[in-house]
Parts: sequence; C-alpha cells; structure tokens
Amino acid sequence: MRISSVQNKVSFGRELRPSEIKEFEAASVQAKQLTGQTGMSIFIVHDPCLPREKSMDTGLGNLATKEAQEFFKYMKPYLGFNTVEVLPQGEVAPFKGAYCAYAGSALSLGNHQINPLLLTTQQFENILKQEEYNEIVEANNADKLEPWHANYNNVMKDGSPQDKALRAAYERFKNLSADSKLKKEFAGYVGKNNDWLEPKGIFKVLFREYKTHKYNEWENETDRNLYNPDYDLEKRKARIADLIKNNEDDINFYKFKQYIADSHLAIARKNLNDINVELKGDCQIGFSADEKWAYPKAFKPDCCIGQKDWGLPALDYDTITNPDSDAAKLLKRKVQLCAQRYDSIRFDVGWAYVNPRIFPKNGTEYTQYLGDTVLNFIEDAVKEVKGDDYDLKNLIYEFEGGDIFQDNGDLLPPVKNRVKVFGTTYMHENNGDVWGSNDAFLKRGWSPDEFVVGVGNHDPQPLRQIANNVRDLTVEEGNQFHKEPAIAPLARILKLNPADLQDPVEFAKAKWAEPMSAKNNQMFYMDVFGREERFDMQNLNEKYPERIYAYKIPENYRELYHQAVKEGYGFNIMDSLEKVFKARGFDKTHPVLYAQIVRFRDILTDNLEETIETPVKAAQHKRIKPVSVAATIILTVVGGAAIIKGCRDLFLSRQKEAKKINNNPSALNKGKIINA
Repeated sequence: MRISSVQNKVSFGRELRPSEIKEFEAASVQAKQLTGQTGMSIFIVHDPCLPREKSMDTGLGNLATKEAQEFFKYMKPYLGFNTVEVLPQGEVAPFKGAYCAYAGSALSLGNHQINPLLLTTQQFENILKQEEYNEIVEANNADKLEPWHANYNNVMKDGSPQDKALRAAYERFKNLSADSKLKKEFAGYVGKNNDWLEPKGIFKVLFREYKTHKYNEWENETDRNLYNPDYDLEKRKARIADLIKNNEDDINFYKFKQYIADSHLAIARKNLNDINVELKGDCQIGFSADEKWAYPKAFKPDCCIGQKDWGLPALDYDTITNPDSDAAKLLKRKVQLCAQRYDSIRFDVGWAYVNPRIFPKNGTEYTQYLGDTVLNFIEDAVKEVKGDDYDLKNLIYEFEGGDIFQDNGDLLPPVKNRVKVFGTTYMHENNGDVWGSNDAFLKRGWSPDEFVVGVGNHDPQPLRQIANNVRDLTVEEGNQFHKEPAIAPLARILKLNPADLQDPVEFAKAKWAEPMSAKNNQMFYMDVFGREERFDMQNLNEKYPERIYAYKIPENYRELYHQAVKEGYGFNIMDSLEKVFKARGFDKTHPVLYAQIVRFRDILTDNLEETIETPVKAAQHKRIKPVSVAATIILTVVGGAAIIKGCRDLFLSRQKEAKKINNNPSALNKGKIINA
C-alpha cells in the first residue's frame, strides 16, 4: 500500500485493510451463492512446500506449524476456500534425486509430518531441546539451496538432521514415567496400528542390513517371504521373533515416529477446523515396496496399475471384489487410515477402482471392468469410521484420464453418481464435442454436485504457461498447445470478445472465472501464485529432479500473492466473480453487490484510488471502472458514511506507517517470482 502525494487522497494498495476483510468475505459468499459455487472450494497444497520463517526453517513446510496456520488464515478470505487438500503424505524415498508424493507409502506417514518444534513444548513433555531443533535449522541453512527448493534430504531420510533430533527425543521419551500422557497415548496408538507398524519396522531393519528395498534380491529366503502365508510358518515366526528381540529399540523408534506424525497431523487438522476449513487427504492408488512385501497375496504378481511407466504394483483385481481377499483387506486398511486422518478424501486414479488398466511385466495391457463393487466397498469402509450418516459427496474421485465412458458417450454407471474431479487444461469445443469446463459438463447432463472443476492441480501444465501459449513438453503427440482450443468456449461462456483472449492476462483471468460458476471448484497453489514453473515435470522429471514437487511458498507470500494478482495471473476471486456476474446479467439485477465486487477487484489489482469525499467521487476517478448510476447512488446512501470514516482512518494510519518506513527503509521486504 502507498500514500498518494495528493492531499486527502488515499491510493489503496493490493492488500485489504483489516476493516475491509469482513465486507470482502460477505460479498464473496453472497456472490458465490448467486453464481452457484455453493459446495466445496478446494485449495490444493503440497504441505512440504508450505512457508517457513528462515529462523525456523528445517527445509520443509509442515501443516502443524505456526506459519502454516497463519498462511491459511491469511489466504482464506482472498481465495474463499472451505477445504485444504494435501497430496499423499506417506514416506517417500528419493528416486533419481526426486521426491514424488505419489511414489510413497500408503499406510504410514513420512517424517515430514512431524513438526519437531512441538516436541520442545510442554504438550509433548519437552522431549526435544530447543538447541537440538536449532541444529536441524542450521543444517538446512548450510545446504544453501535455492530459496524455492524444498530440502527433503534434511528431513525425510533416515539419519537426516531431523531424524537425529527425533532419536534424541525418543531417548527422552523412553525415560518418561509409564503413566505419562505420551506413554499412554503411544501404547494405545501401537495397539490399534501394530498390524502395519511392526512389518514396516522390521522392513527398516532388513533394509539397513541388505542396503536395498528390492526385497527379491535379499539373500535370506525367509526374509524375502517373512509375511508370505505360503511359506513355512514356523520359520517365519522364529525369524520375526528374532528380529524383534535383536532390534526392538529401532523398531520402537519407528513406531514412535509414526505416533508423533499422526499426532501432529491431528493437531494440524484441528487448526484448520478451527477456522472452518476441512482437511482433505489424497488416497494414492499405489503402495510402497515394504507394503507389497508385507502383504504379498494382496497383489497381482509382476503387474503394474494405471500406466506402464508408473511402475506401481497392482492389487489382485481377480480377487478384490471378494471382501475376504487379501487385496480387499489391504485396500480397506488404506482407506480407513485415510478416513481416520482426514475430514474427507480424494481418491487418486479413481478410475482404477472401476475399469483398471493392468500392465503385466511380460504380456499385453488389458482392462478389467469391476462395476461399482469396489467403490461400494470403499464407501462402506469409510462409513465404518465416519458413521452411517457421513455424506459420501465428501469423497471425490480422479476419474479424468481413465476409461469411464460407454460406447454411446454416457458415463459408466458406477461413475455417474459420484463426485468426479476434472481440470480445464484441455478445454475445447469442436462440432458439438465440449470438454473441460463447468459449462461443458452441465451440457453432458451431469448434476452440478457430481463434479469438481478447476484450472489445474499438481499434474498438468500451469495456467501461466498455457496463457502464454507455451508448448506442453509432456504431450508427445496431438495438441501440444492448450490455449487456442479454449478461447472459443471461454468467449462464449463469459460473453467476451475472442480477440481479447489472445492477451495472456485476459486469457488467464477468463480461465480463473469459468470454474466460479461450478458448484464445486478447486485451485492449485502454484497457479494461485501465478507461477510459471511446472510442479510435476512428468516425463522430464529425470532431467530436472531437483524441481519436482519442490517449489516452496516463500516467507514473503503476501507480497508475492498480491504481485501475482496485480500482474493478472494470480487468482483474484473478485475479478472472476465480476466476469460471471456480467455474463449472467447479475450486474443489472444486483447492482449494489456488483459495485462491491468491482471495487474489491480493483483494490486487489492496485487499480483504485478513493477520496475521503464520497463514493460518487471515487467512482468518477479515472482509475475506477464505472459502475451503474443506480448502484452508485445506492452505495452512496447506504455505505457512504462508513466509507468516508474508513478512508479518513486509513489516511491517518498510513501517514504514521509512511513515517515509520521513511525512518527505517529496511522494513520493506522486496521479493520476486522465480522463473523456470
């Protein structure tokens, strides 16, 4: 924000004043109700990329930190979300230098779900010393990575600086009295979860011995088959007992970390719930090597699921429709852990529960239609945790990219009545074939509460690249440019001039606006901040491993968000609502609300100057786009006095602020967007 040199005139900056937030939120809620956006509004983040203060930065963000609380609280009014969705939060090992969230464990949580700073508090009986926490931060700073680079190695790896600090905390934990709160909670946690905790702890021991997670290469045959029911039971029992006896402390340390991770995730969830936001987890389709080793009968031998290059083990789809099969039992365990940890769930590669594509190691790809049997099984499993009255519309499925249509173009019956997740990257219309927009899906006869739509997520090309007509390097053939096919539908839906949408900024704004008319929508944090880097490089990941899943939200996110909005690429909810209002004629039927939307849009784009005289004078200023005369008169009568007082108060407060800045120029924290 800045002070104008003109006396008694205030130039509003990009950030809202505290006194404006309530009015902004009220206008946003009312406008969304009119446009039909009355369901889920999902803000997707990758929690290791959440902001951290430099003095507290261990290398990764964490949902249970103070900085995460402040971030979501700050962004909530501007974005209007009621749900935060996180990518899979399991244990992830680096593959060719990259940490991909979708290549991790399905049952356990990663070390990055632990906020070590909490362990220095009385809530966790001070089992970590502040200086030990500081050592994690110092180790992160010593790496001197790029500011945007999430430092996974400092936190995730066994033996990392964070892991060493957790070992120190564990040693103090062991010395707590048996009746301490933590000891009792830990015992209860292990009692409920030991079915998966113990095999994972043992796998850690064997991994250390053999130095590889490829258990088929382990020398000891019993170790390779330790949980295979077809192998000698007595040998297996004896070996398990021996491993536990000789490695009890290491196995319990693993269990301790999982207990702390689950405890901290619960704290993070409560923090979000306290600001009326739900936490949605991502239930990944795959499983990790230790899970395949511990449940060998649950998987189809030498088969992958989804796409061949994913390399993810396929559950045994020949038996999965039998609830007593190992495949069904493992799937249920995974789903119910998600139901316990999160308010709601997104199912990664949801089409694989309906019409999976299976890739045998030595054979031909095939699909296996399952109907709705597995989906019903999943939903019953969730209800066992959440209760029979749980709204299954809170479960959303990634059906995009799968074989979900019948020959006549209709959805497969199991897909039809469930909430589907789609993006607008491939928006087009051609000879009656429409796709990739709220409008297109409604034209196909889908109910508004049957789908979620947004400009993108972690997978596709970012909006800023599309708007600038950058070629999609991950598309090997076909349409590698996604801008041109979207111009005609956007212009028709929003009643805009197609020629205007050639401008990258106007195109980006139109793409943001279209999903605002959907009942359920979503937004990815990279697009919200107007970033042009691709979060998941897809087939280019091996070339740029340090970039995959590694773009952190900087500490000065406020400045960078408002800069992105001013540039026109970041998400400006009021700009989106203004476009939808104009397209539907709500600017005429609801002029007062429309005037509020326009005013807030221009405040956020730093394109509004108001005087302390009257709103009429403000509307006449050359930097304000005009609103209807009727709306201006009504706004003057109803809100004039309050606005005049607010402007006067702002002017006086900004005079004081300007003096402080003049006396201390270093108080201004400049930042810039990092380009690819």
